[in-house]
Amino acid sequence: MAVTESKERPNTPIAFRYCDAKGANRTWILIWWTEKGAYICGGETSGSKPRTFRKDRVIEYLSGSAQLVDPFTPAPPRISKTTATDARPQILFTGFAKQEKKDLEDKATEAGLRVVSGSTLALTFLCCGPNAGWRKVERARESGSFIMTAGQLSQLLESGVLPDDHLHES
Repeated sequence: MAVTESKERPNTPIAFRYCDAKGANRTWILIWWTEKGAYICGGETSGSKPRTFRKDRVIEYLSGSAQLVDPFTPAPPRISKTTATDARPQILFTGFAKQEKKDLEDKATEAGLRVVSGSTLALTFLCCGPNAGWRKVERARESGSFIMTAGQLSQLLESGVLPDDHLHES
């Protein structure tokens, strides 16, 4: 999976109309944001929690914002059970009770993901439970990993597509 370097643009607001997974349209104005491949992550106020938006769901960029964003790139590859072992997307689980973590790891392995025990630059997904440590989350964020909950992981494993509401926060 090719990873595009994240670009921070904290002082340049961006505005766009967005269609979410349920078909609802809304106008967003992000006063701080970053861009990574097919995704835009940012917030509406300086203290707001980040939200992630898929570029392919942006209906229209407003007020010249299209010039600030790199051209759309395809979404992450779909998970395939036939992917070569060493090339499988890596996933790390943190903050879960022992049995729940084992169950999630088993499901991920069955779906073709490679379960790892630590955060590395090659980490693709971090699945966070209620007791996730902020350092592990921060390392995953810095390496460009997709951060999600167990529910969002279930959506990914069922559909093979990354949910558009995955997390970039602890």
